[in-house]
Amino acid sequence: MVAVTHRRSTEFFCWVITPDLSALTDGEIHATSQAALAAGRSLVQCSTGPQVDFSRCRLYQD
Repeated sequence: MVAVTHRRSTEFFCWVITPDLSALTDGEIHATSQAALAAGRSLVQCSTGPQVDFSRCRLYQD
């Protein structure tokens, strides 16, 4: 889950809540809520990485 909090009308923070209920942030102050939300989405994408297609992989055996 991605969340945005604010302090004043020009300081927004992004948060990512993980499945184990840990809260992560990028530590940056964003100028808009949209920018903070985009940063949170980027955190999620970077942490999960691209999906790997294992259908084309072979099992390695000695």
